[in-house]
Amino acid sequence: MAKAPGTIRQRGNSWNVIIRLNGERHEFGPRSEPFLGTATAKKQVEEWTWRKHAELKEAAKNAAKRHAFAEPDAVSFSELLARFREEMMPPLAEGTQAAYEDTFRPAVEFFVDKLGDPMLEDIRSRHVNDYLSWRRVNRRGGSGPLSNRTLEKDRAVLHRLFDQADEWELREGNPVSRVKRPKYDSHNPVILDSDQYERLITECYAHGPMLGLYALLMGEAGLRAYSEALNLQWDDIDLEEGFLHVRSGRDGHRTKSGKSRWVPMTARLTRAMRDHMASHRLRMYKGKRSPWVFHHTASRVGSYEAGERIKDLRSSFDSAATRAELPAGFRRHDLRHRRVTEWLGDGKSAAIVQEAMGHSDLRTTMGYKHLAKKHLRALVDEAPAAEVEEERGSA
Repeated sequence: MAKAPGTIRQRGNSWNVIIRLNGERHEFGPRSEPFLGTATAKKQVEEWTWRKHAELKEAAKNAAKRHAFAEPDAVSFSELLARFREEMMPPLAEGTQAAYEDTFRPAVEFFVDKLGDPMLEDIRSRHVNDYLSWRRVNRRGGSGPLSNRTLEKDRAVLHRLFDQADEWELREGNPVSRVKRPKYDSHNPVILDSDQYERLITECYAHGPMLGLYALLMGEAGLRAYSEALNLQWDDIDLEEGFLHVRSGRDGHRTKSGKSRWVPMTARLTRAMRDHMASHRLRMYKGKRSPWVFHHTASRVGSYEAGERIKDLRSSFDSAATRAELPAGFRRHDLRHRRVTEWLGDGKSAAIVQEAMGHSDLRTTMGYKHLAKKHLRALVDEAPAAEVEEERGSA
């Protein structure tokens, strides 16, 4: 038998055994183990030591399992938020992350600063109701009470946060699920007619080539403003075949759908992209070329360097839209709506439109059908005379 896993000492007619396991010292003698107080042969003590070592090892393994599956200690709201940001936020698209943070900031102000950072198990639906009531009159910037649309977004984000807490077993149940959703009128996309669209493109190009191409990308290819258009790189452009490659997963960047896709370019967009590439692709900034289609051409101290990716063009776009005198309520994303409705209105396959737009569900694509009215004209337009005569002849 191999040497016993411990130290064995004989003291008169008794034995003393010391077993060290996982950094802990376990000592046994006649008081704790009467067996060791008898005049037993050393071989029997060694066999007993092996059995005791196995028992201790098994007990340590079971203790580790119990610890791993034990109920977690009480977790505060701020601790939940920190874990959510660390584990759940990174895979989300940039625009989605920004939308979540817009809710997290006032939520921290209420739950942490105002309520004193309560434990999750102490948060009830009434606290969520109190938060929404407080949020309605405590908006970040602007004037007047917060819209129900924004309140519904805040509620939805909190619902997702507490759903994750329930999934992580940090608390039982979701207090937001018992809070009624604020009712609001959903946004109706403003579908620009041809004249309005051309005025917008003209005003955007008047501001500069970056803004002009940005508007054209959304209008002609239906790219999303944040996670897609501004993340295009030169090697995403295939002028020969006339496609844009919208990539997801490159350098940690993720599109909303989480999938890469190809989007066809119209002839107009292809010409504009070719001109843009001729003017900007080979430009050097401190000895380097920018990989980004949309990049700063000059540096601004404390803000950005020439060649860096442009992160947002919203302010410039909104100013151009104002100068173009577009209908009230128009937003950048409405250009994506316009692209989808135009394709559907022209009778393009909804399945192909879904693939080009990156919709995860065909029902999302078909949801635009009510905005595309061209196909409805068939109900009232008179049939061509030749068709009428043909029908009469076959009657």
